[in-house]
Amino acid sequence: MHDKSAVLILEAPWNIYEGDVNRSSVEPFFQGLAKQSNDVEILHSRFYDVSSFRLAFAALSKHKYKNAIVYVAGHGDGQRVGGAKIVDIMIECSLKSVAANITGVILGSCFSAGTAKRSQADTINYLVQESNIAWVAAYNCAAYWHESTMIDLSIIRQMIRAEESDFQDRGDISEELARGIECFSPHFPLGSNGKSDRERELMSLKQGISFFSQPRGQGNRSRCVTAEVWGMWKGLQLQNEVEFEDA
Repeated sequence: MHDKSAVLILEAPWNIYEGDVNRSSVEPFFQGLAKQSNDVEILHSRFYDVSSFRLAFAALSKHKYKNAIVYVAGHGDGQRVGGAKIVDIMIECSLKSVAANITGVILGSCFSAGTAKRSQADTINYLVQESNIAWVAAYNCAAYWHESTMIDLSIIRQMIRAEESDFQDRGDISEELARGIECFSPHFPLGSNGKSDRERELMSLKQGISFFSQPRGQGNRSRCVTAEVWGMWKGLQLQNEVEFEDA
């Protein structure tokens, strides 16, 4: 086993502005994270479709790490991240999870947890079953780029330091995930419902992100734990709920 942990970043082109040819990237933010520790590696590759995703993922996941987190970043429509379907991404993550010791996955794209009409929760839960993956984070809104990247960075910073013992109990996993978002307000506008003009509505962080967990042990299955994570979040704040709402 590799003596370091790793963040495996697979990133699709963003094309945020005219002439943005693979220039916009989440990678520099995570290189900053790596500089804070001598036992975390940041591995990065681009992908453009499902074939290039599989090739890139095979290259990044060929070693077994102390703790590995997969971060897939790109535009999403509720069924795909970049040019790869969410189902194909999760299949690859599950198949390689034991060999690379992948403990968590973040689907860093708009509507990666699904849309109001079509949820991806059942797909995520089903494909995590019997894998080494203990947790997944995904979005159910059209998330703002910078804000969601900072949230992803904070979650990964927390979860890359987690020990194997933290994945034995669902409550412990929820607490670790809550610590990953403890410095964010649940009420700040994370994005929107993706509609235009008069039908467009802003969505808060609490509305726009979903968490799933699968503790270690036979018989444990993946399920959504978003409510539990926010319950843990409250206990990590200095102000109580009444004071927070009055602020």
